[in-house]
Amino acid sequence: MKDIFMESVLVVDDDRSSREATREFLEDAGFHVVTASSGEEARTRLTDGIAVVLTDLVMPGVSGLDLLSTARKQIPHAPVILLTGQGSEDAAVSALTSGAFHYLTKPANPEDLSNLVRQALEKYRMAGEIAKLHQQIASQNGLCRIIGSSEPMRKIFETLRMVADTRSTVLLEGESGTGKELFARALHDLSPRRKRPFVAVNCAALPEALVESELFGHKKGAFTGALDHRIGKFEAAHEGTLFIDEIGEMPIELQSKLLRALESRSITKVGDNKEIEIDTRIVAATNRNLEERIKEGLFREDLFYRLAVIRLPLPPLRDRTEDIPLLTRAFMDQIAKENHRPTREISPDALDRLKAYDWPGNVRQLRNILESVIVTNPKDVIEVADLPLSLQKKSSPTSQDASHLDPDELTLDRLEANAIQEALRRTEGNRTQASKLLGISVRTLQRKIRDDGRSDTLAGRPAPWGAGGGGWAGVAGA
Repeated sequence: MKDIFMESVLVVDDDRSSREATREFLEDAGFHVVTASSGEEARTRLTDGIAVVLTDLVMPGVSGLDLLSTARKQIPHAPVILLTGQGSEDAAVSALTSGAFHYLTKPANPEDLSNLVRQALEKYRMAGEIAKLHQQIASQNGLCRIIGSSEPMRKIFETLRMVADTRSTVLLEGESGTGKELFARALHDLSPRRKRPFVAVNCAALPEALVESELFGHKKGAFTGALDHRIGKFEAAHEGTLFIDEIGEMPIELQSKLLRALESRSITKVGDNKEIEIDTRIVAATNRNLEERIKEGLFREDLFYRLAVIRLPLPPLRDRTEDIPLLTRAFMDQIAKENHRPTREISPDALDRLKAYDWPGNVRQLRNILESVIVTNPKDVIEVADLPLSLQKKSSPTSQDASHLDPDELTLDRLEANAIQEALRRTEGNRTQASKLLGISVRTLQRKIRDDGRSDTLAGRPAPWGAGGGGWAGVAGA
């Protein structure tokens, strides 16, 4: 006896010879088939095992349209295909507006029937995968803004929950685009401080002269332009959490003042001598190797140990590719809603290409690419051809061409330089657009170019170091 709980095609026809002929053909084509001789009988077979309903339109009692209505309520993910006799095409076309997947005129061409059932089955499977992804996303509980169920993510979630109720400082380490601020917010939301302020500051986004004032505040007249008293981020986050992003970019001369604030739990505003007690939990983040910065004399060792009481490395997206379907589904829904676009689906092949890519810009880059595709593409289903050219390849450039590269080209610095070169080429030298494509800030992109020891020019003009074949020749711009 056949298992009716596997993915099955339900064939409904009150004409026995037509029903059996359809059943035999579909089984020969490799489908699992169950049959019903009437609409009434078919209603009793609308179980979770039915993936596609193939029904005659005109039947006594419960018609094909009646069965369509019932199926959409009981098994909403199962597409319904209608078989119509001559002269019933108008009724079938109107049924499409009621939710039918498609219709064929009897007698149906075997090849057309097989192709249509196969398409319907693929839609059923896709709908099931989407439903599972929604369920997984909804099950994230207090960490719902962080999407992931891979082993690396489960370990991070466990650590966050363990340390959330403490006031210990936490250092989040990871590449740009891994979502460090989201993890900091999750830590805050899980903590007893959740009803108090969460304040974020990015050291790399501030001019060096303003970092001290931004963190600690200043008195009126403390320096030129200080026209009023100002509360700093530390004071604003009192009894809450202060997230200091890109801590590795903090000027070395300010690091001693930050260390003192952490140890004494008090701050002094710029231009003032009065100490203010603060109860602020610090979560810092960096995409730099702080131990290397210590060796270079650019970061204080004592501050590093004070910040890294709890050290939490965040995995790059390429190390948790099993989370990409979850992230893709969540981002697609969010982007469609934010931009007033209909909900999109993504084909299995296109999803495979996303999973095969190396993602140098990590989760931020994935979201930016999906937003570009959804906003500019009117299609209901995203296909491989709708993705950027770099993702249309079956494997990412770094993995595809690795066997042909010189060993010196396999260093992380060289691979990063190649990614920046490609981003600048595609954006015709526009640094703002290139930074979005890479999933990093403009200032970080500028620093990486500066640290590489090279200069650049506007797109189309030769760079002085470009002729040698290295760097981002002739494509970097304003």
